[in-house]
Amino acid sequence: MRMELKSKKKITFAWWNTSMSPYSKENMASDEHKDYVSLTLLRLIKSKDVDVLCLCEVSDDDVLLIYKYVSLLGFSMYDGTIKDGRKKFDLCVFYKSDILELTNSEIISKPYVENKIYAGQEIDFRIKETGEPITLYLVHWSSRLYDPEDSAKKHFVAVALRDAVLSSIEQRNIKNVIILGDFNEEPFNKSLTDILCASRDINLVKKSPRLLYNPFWRHLINGRMFPEHEEFEGCGTYYYKGDEIHRWRTFDQMIFSSSFVRDGNWFLDEANTEVFYDETFIKFIYSSKSKFDHLPVVSSIERR
Repeated sequence: MRMELKSKKKITFAWWNTSMSPYSKENMASDEHKDYVSLTLLRLIKSKDVDVLCLCEVSDDDVLLIYKYVSLLGFSMYDGTIKDGRKKFDLCVFYKSDILELTNSEIISKPYVENKIYAGQEIDFRIKETGEPITLYLVHWSSRLYDPEDSAKKHFVAVALRDAVLSSIEQRNIKNVIILGDFNEEPFNKSLTDILCASRDINLVKKSPRLLYNPFWRHLINGRMFPEHEEFEGCGTYYYKGDEIHRWRTFDQMIFSSSFVRDGNWFLDEANTEVFYDETFIKFIYSSKSKFDHLPVVSSIERR
């Protein structure tokens, strides 16, 4: 007997840089930190009804630890903590197996001088209920400690990602494309605007199918105006404790292909595109003793 598929008119995505296993070994997370990540993820899944959970700064052991918890909620796993030459990725996806089927994955890279540059990973799914393809690009670009904002290398990385996205849309005929990641760039940086062609102008994106839409321009500042703004609230997704001018940056973003704001079968639910401000967790972000420095971001797509 064929299993009946769960009817789902909304799919909710979350992205989070967990700080569990960062590039710098001296900043490795404690067991307490890792347990709190799992607790926060379960709270995020429950409160936002998350169907697809994308993470970075995780190791293969971290992925297995998290899977132990989320598998009980019906999630399957894509472990993207893979190596390509000297490059070690720190990405993974947990997805509801009654909603999506994993069909393929690829590393996005291009030759650069003597080595390769890596733009991210391309992960293909099939939406089970409708049979439609949807492709996610997971991105964790290098820190500004190694590549300053709008560096030449980040421009090359953005070109590689742009080429992959256009190939999916125009050659593979996949209209549903979402880029999720920690770019270490803000929405206004040229690598995202001029190179990746991620626009804040939704009316222009509706007219230009090769443009991408970036709703995270809205999250450069806190949505609540003074004096309603609370002390323990953020105004971005990444908190850098050492900055003397402004400590918040919007590095974590989701960027959408134009079909989600034009004529596709699925549309972006921008009202539910947000930074996850958990009242308890945000205090860890502000604490000088904590290694947490990123907030999760969430967004949903709905079927017409």
